[in-house]
Amino acid sequence: MSVARKAAIAAAIAIAAIGVAVIAEDMKDGSMTMVEPSGKMMAMKNASALDKAMMDDMMKHAEEVKDGMVIMVWGQKLYVVKNEKMADGKMTFDYWGLHGVK
Repeated sequence: MSVARKAAIAAAIAIAAIGVAVIAEDMKDGSMTMVEPSGKMMAMKNASALDKAMMDDMMKHAEEVKDGMVIMVWGQKLYVVKNEKMADGKMTFDYWGLHGVK
């Protein structure tokens, strides 16, 4: 993989991580922001007005982005990637040059 490609991947990851942090910081209880695979973002200011039973059912299929995970854009698609050991023994984030990320 070329240095330029690695740099582009790292930049996309950094932008996604910063964007999510900025969104999360401004969110108040009862609000929700959704990001579609196309990158389109939608905000619901009064998500607490949604049917609680329906939201509880939908959240059974959701996975929280935790430490050791990043949101990545690749090939015009949005992915959640975990920092896991790959077949060659390297950790995903080390391969991308994201040292020091848990």
